[in-house]
Amino acid sequence: MGTLMTSGFTVGDALTFLTVRWPRRAPTFTALTDAVSSGTELAQAMQAVGFAPVVATQVALAGAHGDLAGTLMTTAQYLQLLQRTRGRLWQLLIYPLVLLAVLGCLEVGIVYWVLPQLTEQQPAVPWPQILTAVVIILLVVGVVWFIRVLDRNGRYHMLRHCPVVGGMMTRYYQYEFTVGAGTFLRGGQDLAGYCRYLAQLDAGPLTSFGQRVVAGLADGDGLSIVLRDPLVPKGIVRLLALGQSEGEFTHAVETYAKGLFMDLQARMNKMLALIQPLLFVVIGAQIVVMYTNLLLPLYSNLGGNFK
Repeated sequence: MGTLMTSGFTVGDALTFLTVRWPRRAPTFTALTDAVSSGTELAQAMQAVGFAPVVATQVALAGAHGDLAGTLMTTAQYLQLLQRTRGRLWQLLIYPLVLLAVLGCLEVGIVYWVLPQLTEQQPAVPWPQILTAVVIILLVVGVVWFIRVLDRNGRYHMLRHCPVVGGMMTRYYQYEFTVGAGTFLRGGQDLAGYCRYLAQLDAGPLTSFGQRVVAGLADGDGLSIVLRDPLVPKGIVRLLALGQSEGEFTHAVETYAKGLFMDLQARMNKMLALIQPLLFVVIGAQIVVMYTNLLLPLYSNLGGNFK
């Protein structure tokens, strides 16, 4: 959509073209077109038909600074990065997970079918292991469900202290803040106005941050003071302290946003590079456990036969 609008399409024309281009998603684009035609704000319409929260947030910001096409292009870059990361994650996970499942089945067969045949013991139902597996599955499902029912603000405050995940989330919101700040500044507005607009958005980490900034400014604190927040990169505060002209500061913030995007991409690649080796460590441990469960009873049985 951003590409189409850059080429001169209006919002309505772009949505009509997308309906033809992707027939499977035609109902979504048709509903979006109807909502916009009836006077609903584009950001609210996108949120209502199921677009990602980041898209609705950035489109809402674009309603203030006016650069909708540029905002959609920037948001598309992030979503493409996220899609590539998810695809690569599944590629890395599928082989180790299949191998883990096969080893698990082999271990169950060896412990509860092969060993009883070799040691002449009556096979028993592994109730402790079954109950442990059920508890673990229920715990995982419960945690995932609890995280999903939280709003974005609650989810961020819950996960921000988690290793790896918390750092990634904070870095993402820093990127989202900086991209929005760059487009706002390019539209002739200032950071204080940007934060005031953030405070009016739907509930989220940046909305809470905007509200803190507005409260701090109302109390008489300087902008460089209220911007000292985990969701604001320290580099933005340092750039603000340089006293650059409006054009130089705008260009510096936009360049900084590009650097944050590259850093976010590097962090995702680094996280993906660690996943498969960790899974293979788990596979190695499972193989050791499987051989231990097989060989120790056999050695014990053979030792008893020699006595």
